[in-house]
Amino acid sequence: MKARVYFCQDFHRLTEATKKVLSGFYPRNSQILVKLHFGEPGNPTAFTPKDIQPIVKALKDLDLEVTLIDTPVAYHSPRNTLEGYQKVVRERGYHKLAKVVISEKSKAVKVKDFTALVCRELLEAKNVLVISHVKGHLCAGFGGAIKNFGMGGLMIASKRTIHDFCKPKFVKKCRGCGTCARLCPFGAITMVRQEAQINLKKCAGCSICQLNCPYQVLAPKKAFFDDLLAQGAAAVINHLQKAYYINIIKNVTRKCDCDRKGSELISPDAGVLFSENPVAIDKASVELIKKINQGKDVFLAFNHKDPHLQIQYCAKYTHKSPAYSLKKINL
Repeated sequence: MKARVYFCQDFHRLTEATKKVLSGFYPRNSQILVKLHFGEPGNPTAFTPKDIQPIVKALKDLDLEVTLIDTPVAYHSPRNTLEGYQKVVRERGYHKLAKVVISEKSKAVKVKDFTALVCRELLEAKNVLVISHVKGHLCAGFGGAIKNFGMGGLMIASKRTIHDFCKPKFVKKCRGCGTCARLCPFGAITMVRQEAQINLKKCAGCSICQLNCPYQVLAPKKAFFDDLLAQGAAAVINHLQKAYYINIIKNVTRKCDCDRKGSELISPDAGVLFSENPVAIDKASVELIKKINQGKDVFLAFNHKDPHLQIQYCAKYTHKSPAYSLKKINL
């Protein structure tokens, strides 16, 4: 059965669209936890409170008590500590919209290749709304609802585990073609005497070298990045009580919102998607972006990663079909 994905092209009518889609979905006079990425300081294209305010207003109009939530990041950033992230939230003004929680509380959930430390508040919440900024990502190719949970729903230790378990190893002798060195987004691979040399300290475990090697001489330590990302997402998705997903296709950049300087735009804005199915909404987002770019897969073209990989893996681990029907919201 195809999942319903609703589409609103007019950003100025986001409050109306949200109310129409979510009316009756969550019980009135109840609490709702809203998972989102608050953005790296200095990033000019990440979400701002202005982007989120129409949705928060809709939730409050539906008599819901809103709390915004995220988890600290694993890389060097003001957001990698509880205190630092809370300061960023205040500086960016999110505390004026609703109560904000930055969580370091976790619950262990065993998945195929590791034990994920999942944000406890998400698993204990009766109502969850996931708001994702659809954009590119150097490791994942793109980021949407799956990425929002696959990394953002986990604790720092699990985020690091995912990146570490994806790092490459040689399973055959390098043939010297140089593809991996040319495509590595982190400059971790150099060619020395026609053989690839990998600096694992620079490597972020994106799996791009492994997936693009024409001779298949590289393999991940444990599994491809897209596989482990999907496992992390499934650790959250499969244990939520009641959840809905909103993907905002605006400021679609090559890199993610964790880059302080931001990066180049690779697609026009498209609108906002709504669905109960995180796998279907991400697939719909990727295909909508491809359509408005005249059939060009911008994530594959710019980041050398098939965006459907994480979608296929997440479908496998959550048993949620990527098949969908797209319906425009009539306002």
